[in-house]
Amino acid sequence: MKYFKVIGLVVGFFLVFIPGSPFISQAYEDTQCFKCHTSAKKLIEITREIAKTRPALKSAETAGEG
Repeated sequence: MKYFKVIGLVVGFFLVFIPGSPFISQAYEDTQCFKCHTSAKKLIEITREIAKTRPALKSAETAGEG
């Protein structure tokens, strides 16, 4: 009888705690993205900062035969 209780506890532990962990971490990541990407002002600021760090690429249209 003790054997069945131990097996039941182990199975219960895996059913409750193991599948819940990825969903909790995913929900946390979603809320972090949601903060910046719902504010147009913050999103514009972030894209400007990214544009400053990257070098400007030359357009393929200006480098031609003409």
